[in-house]
Amino acid sequence: MEKKNMVLLTVIAVATLLVAVVGATFAYFTASITNNYTGTEENGKTNVQAGSVAGTTVVTNVDGEAGSFTATDVYPGHKEVAAFKVNVQDASNTNAKINITYKATANGFTEGNIKLRVYKTDSAKSIGEDGNYFQCAKKTGTGTGLDANKTTFYEECSGPAETSLGTQVGSDYVLRTSDLNNAVVIATDNEVSSSASGVDTYYYVVVEYVNQTESSEESASQNSEFGAQLKGEISVELAA
Repeated sequence: MEKKNMVLLTVIAVATLLVAVVGATFAYFTASITNNYTGTEENGKTNVQAGSVAGTTVVTNVDGEAGSFTATDVYPGHKEVAAFKVNVQDASNTNAKINITYKATANGFTEGNIKLRVYKTDSAKSIGEDGNYFQCAKKTGTGTGLDANKTTFYEECSGPAETSLGTQVGSDYVLRTSDLNNAVVIATDNEVSSSASGVDTYYYVVVEYVNQTESSEESASQNSEFGAQLKGEISVELAA
């Protein structure tokens, strides 16, 4: 594609959603009310106990690691990653199930050119704070086919393979035009381990700006995306 400024900006806002309550960290309580009625009549007795939520689930950033995507002026082929941590504490060791969602509030990219992937591991990976874990670098080349007389601009990533981040949760999610302003699930019913003292599970979300020259000569030019911008947020919620 011909050189112009391109912008890819995805902001991750990680939140925990439980029983319609949103917050970074919070605690739950169980309340009970018992009437010590001493009469013999059954009518008038009460024995009421409020409902409770089993355990707590807290989502946080991983200290010292990238928690958002903030790259600008990127070319096709660019990839970056952000991390978050889920801690589940439950005295009965009941595992939690979570959905990971993405809501794009702005997307100027052609449908199919943005992919999201989620990886999971029980140990933290060192991805750095700048998000350039994949060591993507800008390159130039000579076009082919329809762009044979043009200079192409793209990115190649020489860093670790994505599988170094853990096991992929679900499959690639290809962002659609119709997804704009809708929270779409990019990882469904993912089980998270728990214990009485709490278990940490680490998630790594990869965003890729797909270089279409790799798969289709006819779509080699992605010039229509000059200045395109992607904004949105990733959230975590308990699965029903």
